[in-house]
Amino acid sequence: MKGFNITTDSIPRLIWQISVPSAMGFFFNTMFNVVDTYYTRYISTDALAGLTLSFPVFFILIAFSHGLGSGLQGLTAHALGRGKPEEAHDLAGGGVLLALVFALGLFSLGNLAAPGAFRLMGARGNAMDQGLLYVRVILLGLPFFFLNNAMNGILSASGDTRSFRNFLILGFFLNLALDPLFILVLPLGTAGIALATVLVQAVGTFYLGKKLLKTVALGQILKTRRVNLIKTWPALTAQSLPASLNMMNVALGIFIINRFVVTQGGDPAVAGYGAAMRIEQLFLLPTIGLNTALVTLTGQNYGAGLIHRVRKSYNLTRLYGLGIIVLGMGVLYFFRHFWVGLFSPSPKVIEAGAGYLAIEVLTLPAYVFLGSANPCSRA
Repeated sequence: MKGFNITTDSIPRLIWQISVPSAMGFFFNTMFNVVDTYYTRYISTDALAGLTLSFPVFFILIAFSHGLGSGLQGLTAHALGRGKPEEAHDLAGGGVLLALVFALGLFSLGNLAAPGAFRLMGARGNAMDQGLLYVRVILLGLPFFFLNNAMNGILSASGDTRSFRNFLILGFFLNLALDPLFILVLPLGTAGIALATVLVQAVGTFYLGKKLLKTVALGQILKTRRVNLIKTWPALTAQSLPASLNMMNVALGIFIINRFVVTQGGDPAVAGYGAAMRIEQLFLLPTIGLNTALVTLTGQNYGAGLIHRVRKSYNLTRLYGLGIIVLGMGVLYFFRHFWVGLFSPSPKVIEAGAGYLAIEVLTLPAYVFLGSANPCSRA
């Protein structure tokens, strides 16, 4: 990417140049979800509960999407660092095709498994109906989710986190217009929230596809060479599977939590938990940006044999992440009732969400260590 060299420039400068655009993009992505959660207050508490119950199901479905993007980023960055552009080309093309295969497979699996998953969480009545409506529309957009994460992985491998950031910012503003349209003007309920999300992802596929076709990574494949799927798919699957399973473990944890929240507190408690999760995600955004930078720095410098730069990148991203997260912990704890109250006026919902945040705030530093360990272990 123009402006810096990942294997020679100052590491602190590179960390901020890569992580800040990434964190900004994920901020708008999280605000995208916050807007979705906010507009459920105009539907019902059951709708907010249904959206919360759908989250682990949705998370499991897209775990492979994020895992593929992360694995593709690491392998492509490694190939570029070793001076192997042809290998990077094959990985890019193979990754895009593999994204479509995964999306189609999970579309079929998701339609079959979603009702049973909701029942296992103890969902019932209108909350379950609203959750299933959301998931079934989201399933239609799985190809867009997979393609967008794959293309972002390729772009990020060369240090370009700005393109995905731009899409996420654009997506936020599109969603800000579409949500009230599909909820207040056209009363589609949670299906309207999901439809807005799918449309935004489709726009993102078009935008990122245009960006990627202008790069050497994919453009040259389509013009001059075939993709070696026999070589790239096993490597991509092996690299992506650990990251996917890691995300699935998180989803399964939320799945279990939802089960206990439903049985012990009912729909108001589920709604409070859902609002609190959205708030928590906002405070974790800086660590996500730093981890994105670490994947790129680790991949290219390890590929170039610059192990000392890998170590320095790892240590600095952990230090920066801990400093930021400690500041965020105070803001999250002391204003927790206010944050939850933005999503629901119900005292029961606010109390449930604030109670969750009062304890969950203690775990935030762990995300810094878990996130920074993942890219280094893959190198």
